[in-house]
Amino acid sequence: MSSSPSFRQRLRPEDADTISALVRRTGVFNEEEIATARELATANLAAGAIASGYHFLIVDGDDGIDGYTCFGPIPGATKRFDLYWIAVNPDSQHGRIGQRLIAATEDAVIAMGGVMLFAETSTRSEYEPAHRFYVASGYTRVAEIADYYADGDGLAVYAKRLEPKPNG
Repeated sequence: MSSSPSFRQRLRPEDADTISALVRRTGVFNEEEIATARELATANLAAGAIASGYHFLIVDGDDGIDGYTCFGPIPGATKRFDLYWIAVNPDSQHGRIGQRLIAATEDAVIAMGGVMLFAETSTRSEYEPAHRFYVASGYTRVAEIADYYADGDGLAVYAKRLEPKPNG
């Protein structure tokens, strides 16, 4: 993979399967979550990004997708977006793909008029790397709800106010 990955926004028909496989390979998501990742890709493929509300950035690697984000505007909110998914192939996680993906996603949200991006994640210990990732990327933990997903599995919400980057 090159030092500057290129991002594609259009999903291909095979991406629903590839995304499911990638999310499964991370080892932290359950079967229902994996099905949800696939469902968002399928909705995008069926209706398009605007109609479905699910926008994607994909980084392709030699053996399929190295990483992706899925994000979209929050219904009923003004200029606020959710980061529904960010996942990176475990074999590629030390190549800064995650940092490049989140930065490119923020740029895409800004280009769509967004001013805030929210990310929800579990509070389980397996998600500690995700918590560190969000903080290192400039996000603030703005909320936590204990036992949200299940007993002992709370919800952590991270947010970042987005500022357009100066030209140059």
